Amino acid sequence: MRLSIHLQRDVARLHFHDISGSDRSIADQLGISPSTVGVLRKALVKSETDWATLQTLDDHRWRNTLGTHNRSIAVNKPAPDWDWIHEEMQREDATLEGLWQAWRETCPDGIGYSQFTTSYRRFTKQLNIVMRRVHTPGDKLFVDFAGRTVPVNIPHTQNVIHAQIFVSVLGFSNYTFVYAVPDQTIASWVECHVKCFEYMEGVPKWVVSDNLKAAVIRRERDRIVINPTYRECLSHYDSAPRPARSRRPKDKGKVEVGVKIIQRFMLFKLRDRVFFDIDELNEELRNLCDQLNAHPFKKLPGSRSKWFEEREQMKLRPLPVKAFELCEWRYQVRVNTDYHLEHGGSYYSVPSHLIGNRVDLRYDSKTLEVFFNGRRVALHSFQGEAGLIQTLDEHRPVAHQRVVEGEPADLLQWADSVGANAKRMIVHHLEDRNDLTNGLRTAQRMRELTRKYGEERFEHACGYALTVNIKTLRNMESILKNKTDLRPATTPATTSPEEHENLRGGDYFED
Repeated sequence: MRLSIHLQRDVARLHFHDISGSDRSIADQLGISPSTVGVLRKALVKSETDWATLQTLDDHRWRNTLGTHNRSIAVNKPAPDWDWIHEEMQREDATLEGLWQAWRETCPDGIGYSQFTTSYRRFTKQLNIVMRRVHTPGDKLFVDFAGRTVPVNIPHTQNVIHAQIFVSVLGFSNYTFVYAVPDQTIASWVECHVKCFEYMEGVPKWVVSDNLKAAVIRRERDRIVINPTYRECLSHYDSAPRPARSRRPKDKGKVEVGVKIIQRFMLFKLRDRVFFDIDELNEELRNLCDQLNAHPFKKLPGSRSKWFEEREQMKLRPLPVKAFELCEWRYQVRVNTDYHLEHGGSYYSVPSHLIGNRVDLRYDSKTLEVFFNGRRVALHSFQGEAGLIQTLDEHRPVAHQRVVEGEPADLLQWADSVGANAKRMIVHHLEDRNDLTNGLRTAQRMRELTRKYGEERFEHACGYALTVNIKTLRNMESILKNKTDLRPATTPATTSPEEHENLRGGDYFED
C-alpha cells in the first residue's frame, strides 16, 4: 500500500469512531480514494486489533500488523554489499551503472537499477552523519594555517616571500585571531601561539591543531609524538596540545570554517594591496580581525567580541608573567672522553660520569642546557661563538680538580676569595720568592691545609704569621697544629734591678 502512515492512522481513527460509516464518507474527509479506504478497513477488521493497541505501535510494527507494506518496491529482491559498492566507487572512472551491471551478472535476480541507485544514496547518507559538538567556554582553541598566502616584496631586492596566514578560533565564542609569518617552521608556529595568547589575554585548556611537523613529529599506534618545542611552549602557558586525527578535518571544523571566512573576508580585500614588510601586513590583518570579531552574527544575538568578553574571557587561564622564549633542541649528542660535548664549534662540560652517554641539548640566545634521561645535568651561558671552552669545576673528576686547583692563576683567585691575609701569603710564594718552583709547591700545600683546618682558620693563621714575619710552610703547619694564633697575647713585665752591695757598675771595670 502506497498510502502514507499518517493517513493510514487517520483512516483507522475514523473507522473505530464510526464502524458503520461508509468508505466514501471517510475518503471525503481525508481526500483519498474510497477504494483505498476500503482495503485498509478490511485489513483492520482482519487484524482483530483494537484502536487502543494500534495507537501504541510504531510505523514498522503498524505495517507488520496490518500488512500495509508498499509492494511497489522490490524489497524482497537480493541487494549487493553496499560497503563493497562504496569502495569500488572510489576507483577512477567508476560509475553506478557499470557496477550495477557487473553485480547483476553475478546475481540476475537482484534489485533493478533504479532501486540500486536509491539504496546506494541512502547508504552514503548514513556515512556522512555529522556530530554536533558542544563547546564550553575556555576549553578549546582551534588553530591552522590558511591555504592561501600573501606575497610580501622585500625592499631593494627582487625577492618575494609568500607569508603564511595563521588562523585561530575559540570553540565557544568563535573569537578569531589572524597573524602572518614568513614560513611554517617551529619558530613561526610558536610565535603565532604566543601572539595569539597575548591577543586574547588568556590561554585555553586545549589547543587543537593539524598534524603539521611543527606540532606533531609522528603518530604511533598507541601515542602521539608532539614536537618538544611546541609541547614546552604550551606547558609554559599551562595548556596542552590535542592534535586532530589524520584525515579528519571535521575534528577541527571550527578553524576550517574560520579559514574560509578569513580568505573571503580579509584576504580577498587585500588581493590588490602590495606589502613590503610582514609587520605592515600584520597591522592590516589586526584591523580586519577586530572588524570581523565586532561584526554581528547572522543567526545569533551579539558578535564574536561580545560573546568572548561576556562569556569566555573570564574562563581562560591567565597569562604567565614572562612570555615563552623559543628554545631549540639537539638530540642524542655523545659526551666525549674529556667530559665535554661539542655544539656550534664550542665545547661545554657535563658531569664526568656521563662520559660515553648521549644527552639532549636545549639552547636559546643566552643559555645552553644539557639533559640526560629527561633531567637537567648542566647549565652553561651560550654566546653562539665558536672556539670557546666552558668547564665547570663540579664536572671534573676529583683528580682533575686537584690539578686545576694547583695552577697559579687558580691559587691567586682562591686566595683572594679567602681573605686579605691569605692573599698576601700566597702572593709572596708565587711572586716574591726567588725560587718560584718551590714557591708554587708551597702555595699548593697551603691550599691543601684549608681542607683540614678550613679557610677561615687559615686566614686567621696567616694574619698571625705575617705579624711575626713567618712565611714558611713548616711554620704555618705548626701554627695551625698548635693553635698558636689562638693563644692570648702576653706582654713581658719590665722590672728594675734591686740595689745591694754586690752590684758592680761601670766604674768597677775602668781599671
